[in-house]
Amino acid sequence: MSGWRTLPESAVEQVRSDVRDDPYLRYILLLSVVMVGFWFWHRIPNFATRDEYSRLLDAMTVYGSVLEEPSFEGLKAGVEWGRAPFGATLYLYILAIFPVVLVAAITGDLGAFTTIAFPGWAFGHYEVWAATPEWIWTWSLVFVRLTNVVAALCAVYLTYRLGVAIEGRNAGRLSAVVLSLTFGFLTISKEAGEDMPALAFVLLALYLLIRYVQTDDGSLFLVASAAGGVAIAFKLTAAPVILLIGVAFLLRAHAADAPLTETLYRPKLLLSGALLGFAMIILGFPTALVAGAEPFIERVFGGSTSRMSHTTGPDAPMWWWFLRGYFSALGLPLFAAAAASVVATVATLRDRGSAFHGTVLVLTGLTAYIVMFSQWHDFRVHHLLPTFPLIALLVSGRLVQLRERSTSFARPVMAVLLVTTAVYAGVGTAQFASMPRDEATAWLEYNSEEGDVVETYRVHIQDTAIPHSMPARYSFDEDDAQGAMHCPRYIQIGYRDLLYLKEDTYYRNGDAQATYLRNLLNEEENYEIVAEFGERPPNFVPQRPTPGSFTDLLRLGVVPHTDQFADEQELAANQYTLILERTGECDPERDPPF
Repeated sequence: MSGWRTLPESAVEQVRSDVRDDPYLRYILLLSVVMVGFWFWHRIPNFATRDEYSRLLDAMTVYGSVLEEPSFEGLKAGVEWGRAPFGATLYLYILAIFPVVLVAAITGDLGAFTTIAFPGWAFGHYEVWAATPEWIWTWSLVFVRLTNVVAALCAVYLTYRLGVAIEGRNAGRLSAVVLSLTFGFLTISKEAGEDMPALAFVLLALYLLIRYVQTDDGSLFLVASAAGGVAIAFKLTAAPVILLIGVAFLLRAHAADAPLTETLYRPKLLLSGALLGFAMIILGFPTALVAGAEPFIERVFGGSTSRMSHTTGPDAPMWWWFLRGYFSALGLPLFAAAAASVVATVATLRDRGSAFHGTVLVLTGLTAYIVMFSQWHDFRVHHLLPTFPLIALLVSGRLVQLRERSTSFARPVMAVLLVTTAVYAGVGTAQFASMPRDEATAWLEYNSEEGDVVETYRVHIQDTAIPHSMPARYSFDEDDAQGAMHCPRYIQIGYRDLLYLKEDTYYRNGDAQATYLRNLLNEEENYEIVAEFGERPPNFVPQRPTPGSFTDLLRLGVVPHTDQFADEQELAANQYTLILERTGECDPERDPPF
């Protein structure tokens, strides 16, 4: 085994060597920086997803709790408060926002963190969001999103390394380019969360496993086991990495020039790897360290199994959910190339060439994720993220192989695929510079005056376009709302509100709400439309893909920003925002049915 201490040094030297020896790599990485980092600050100081706000607020609550009570009990209370024990993301974000906490201490704003501790849940913790200085949210979100950008760049480089290790430098370059142009990958790089860090560690584990199979270096197996444990600590859906570790062990035994019974009998290596991976999972869950085993066990076994029946979208065949996700994430040309590449790769396994073992591991990972998601009721694009680099590797491998057989045929195929994918991803990425909610927020900030209130019918601040400095009315249970709060100057209606106008949706059903919204839109409630942002649906009724309809899905693979069922990160189509302004006297009996 090579020395453990030399592994970090070897990794740094490998990166230097790649940049030095491959004249194209620096340009590929520059392309990746532009694509994954473009407009990553959209929606700030609001949130891109509910995952983003909850993960950030978890870290801020720990700081607030410890500052309020600097003891183990204060730490325990802060860690236990979170929406759920989401593992290693808490460590990452505590480190990421440390500069903000430090500046707050210097400027005398540290009290903002102590007041954050244990905030109320109403409207996505709106009260604490509105009370905390805007600069704290802005820079905290900037830093946590930058961790995602860095993780995305690491994923691109590791995909390059995987391609090189499996099929050579050309395959590495092409796989990195394909991943950098995968729109689903790019959308997730612009939001905070555990998906991208988990992906980086899955890819690291996969690369180390391939090198282990090629070299029989046991230390690589152990580090891969540790990396897999860290990936699972970030996100439980990284669990297929366990299967990858087992398959890699079998492949190494198969590749060794010795009887199979001898090569398989390595109990010390297997046990050490299993214990190391398990230790990384335990250490990766702060809750397990401060609150004991019960919440950890509930999260790992209870939370993960409940996802199979947890409903976040309409009932539809599983093939529809897969096509919906992959059409949107890849675009139709890349999806077609991916499907063809999977079939072609399986067909080439009989040749058992030099790329055999690495290709088997890639196919194993892809199959494991597909099987896992097929057991769910539904899933979103970000759940498919770990499969995007695997698809990029398969596509690039088959294209390089095609070029070796017929250059005249391969070149136009590669050109068409890369150009169409680049256009699809480029248009989608460029649209982040002009998102409807960002524009609506800017409009309200510019046109509103002190004391103005905006009313919204959403259940979460992430779904709205509200300036940080503007009061919002979001609850209609109180009978004593008076003045500007009872009769706000502005009312905001979003895309999801309009779903009340569409018959038979799987949610947002209600005759009273539909009638009220239609009267508002007809300007019959002493409010008139003064601004709208995004593309207005026909007659204000959303036209969503019909669950189970293949033809309705085709548009998702042509237009990047399309309607997304159940996605928390809403792209431009879901961000349509309409603003109405009061024009007459307020009706004292006014009572929105929400």
